[in-house]
Amino acid sequence: MSPSGPGDGSPSGVARLRQVIRDWKPRAVKWVLVLIAALGVAAEIIDPLGDALTGRPLLGGSFAALIALIVFDAISDSEPQEVSGVYVLANVSDLSSPFWEAFEARHVRVDFSGFTMQTLVSLLREPLQRMAEEEVHTQELTLRIIVAHLHLPMSLPGRLDPATSGNRPPEGTVHFADSLENRQRMRDEFTRPNWRALKGLLDEVHRRHPQIAISCEVRESPQIPERKFYILNQEKVFYAPYGIVDTTMTWQDDSYRILDTAGFGLRYGKARIIGWDRRSKSRSTQEIAEHHMEWHRNLWEKLAYIKPATPVITDPRWAPPSPGAR
Repeated sequence: MSPSGPGDGSPSGVARLRQVIRDWKPRAVKWVLVLIAALGVAAEIIDPLGDALTGRPLLGGSFAALIALIVFDAISDSEPQEVSGVYVLANVSDLSSPFWEAFEARHVRVDFSGFTMQTLVSLLREPLQRMAEEEVHTQELTLRIIVAHLHLPMSLPGRLDPATSGNRPPEGTVHFADSLENRQRMRDEFTRPNWRALKGLLDEVHRRHPQIAISCEVRESPQIPERKFYILNQEKVFYAPYGIVDTTMTWQDDSYRILDTAGFGLRYGKARIIGWDRRSKSRSTQEIAEHHMEWHRNLWEKLAYIKPATPVITDPRWAPPSPGAR
């Protein structure tokens, strides 16, 4: 398969070209206006220059110079300066291009932290499928995945129960509590199937390219994730906070009300995902990216020896399939 769109590498090139145009176009316009203003002022002061420029359509004397300066100031004030290496994305699908770009590297590395790796697998699916079906330059593939441990009680996601009347709560108040059913639903419908799907994708890559060194491991964290982290090749970090939603779920023919985690959607604002580039020219942007990478690295190292007594995923490391296995 040779998909069009993000897979052919063109979007990243077009995006870079657009960024260059955005950076240089305002500068060129401003310098032209400065030149016009300077000539207009000089024409009023220096008689020979004024005589030479008389009647020229480019200038209209001091009035043209004044207008040019006003326009120059207006442009300067109306165009906010973008910070180098900061990304603001409206949809999870917008992460596809950074993922495709990351898979062009010889050493592809993806670090993740979240609840069940649902969106991670969806973003990895097409790049891994292409890797399994085409010739690639990749020599090493590393995936370090942190997911929530779903065997211990947690209130988010959790059950919502009507408040008891004995405490005289305001009408409509509900109490949150742990939900055994919801944690089982998340384990059985998301975490374990996602892990099986990811291992299957890696199996196909290995069959086509056994020379690629593949390392993939999942570690379970006792922390309740407040956001999803995607770190691409130790260069770009993307941060997607979780919201919360009061909803009703159906599981094994039973319906129950839960307080669920939900992607921080457009109803909360235009920005759903924020990113930072470690290669940015802005020192503060570099430091923010490094800060988030260090957070993930620290948690990953701690979870190397802090383990759940009853893990959700009992085989947390991908291993090559045996010869002839399908």
